[in-house]
Amino acid sequence: MSEQGDLAARAQPDLYWECAQGALADAGLSLADVDGLIGPAPEGIGVRVSLPGSAVADVIGHPLRFHAATGVGAASQAAGVGLAALAVANGLADVVIVPTAAAGASVGYTAADRNAAIEHMAKLGSPYEAVMGTTRVADFAFVAQRHMAEYGTTSEQLAAVAVAQRHSATLHPRSVMGPKGDITVEQVLASRMMAEPLHLLDCCIVNQGGGCVVVTRRADVVAAGLHPAVALLGWGEGHGYLDPNTAPSLTSFSGRLAADDAFRAAGVTRADIDVAGISDHFTINVVTELEDAGFCAKGEGGAFVDDGALALDGRLPTNTHGGFLSGTHAASCALFTFIELVEQLRGEAGPRQVVGAEVAFAGGVGGVSQAHYAAVLARV
Repeated sequence: MSEQGDLAARAQPDLYWECAQGALADAGLSLADVDGLIGPAPEGIGVRVSLPGSAVADVIGHPLRFHAATGVGAASQAAGVGLAALAVANGLADVVIVPTAAAGASVGYTAADRNAAIEHMAKLGSPYEAVMGTTRVADFAFVAQRHMAEYGTTSEQLAAVAVAQRHSATLHPRSVMGPKGDITVEQVLASRMMAEPLHLLDCCIVNQGGGCVVVTRRADVVAAGLHPAVALLGWGEGHGYLDPNTAPSLTSFSGRLAADDAFRAAGVTRADIDVAGISDHFTINVVTELEDAGFCAKGEGGAFVDDGALALDGRLPTNTHGGFLSGTHAASCALFTFIELVEQLRGEAGPRQVVGAEVAFAGGVGGVSQAHYAAVLARV
């Protein structure tokens, strides 16, 4: 995981390779060992976008045996860990890198870029709302309003998510918002309204940064013991709808499909999970995704997050790096959820370490909860 924040002075390819080489070195490997890639190549000219595997092969100096990509929005690279596991499990590759990187002056910090991003995100849902100027925060405001109407969820309960995750961010040396210190429920509610009922501090940050995960089944890497090994026990995905107008519900999504498949494959139960990572583009995400993943009943998510469950010493410590709200929301940001859970399961999370963490759950969304992935990880 690279530094996170405003990396306008960095070149995106440099950051990409810094993270890939750093993750490989962490595993006792190098670029010479890589024969698989998930997702995009570094930014560049020509056909890199269309042929990322070949573009990476050009740089590392030998052909790749495997390339694949997923379509789960901001969770695409995290979802790609499942594809990497399928590749190595079936002998299609031995060492697969799953990188993400965002840097450079034109990424997220100019007015023109922000406006283009807002327009792009608005069109990811319904074309009928996009022409009226909707935004992604407005999309999730509908979800929050509906959850409040159906189950009595409160703004104070949503704020509890932001408060818990900000505290975790204060304990992570590379979090974006951690240096600003803790926040209170009152401060969340006093922050300006973005789209009712979501306040500014209910919304994810926007920043740059990079990271990479390495997936392998090479026995020599595990035997070397540079770190405790972390295994992917179970995997699942759920793809429910595209246009929110066709969604069967605005409070229940296809995350349950993903989670059920992941737990079934892993052979563990929700009660076995010691630490979790849940996509939190907005505070309401955490509430609905915890429900859909089966950690509490539908409609009980507000009460679940309100009793301290998400804290480091709670019954389900969640987003212990600060999440997208306070940790980092860079590039294909759900990959940072995986990086944090690996550190937790290795026992290497420092002051934010969850005591006795052995089994973890990762869950993420793309778009307006249109697509989901879920994973169960364990310390070997």
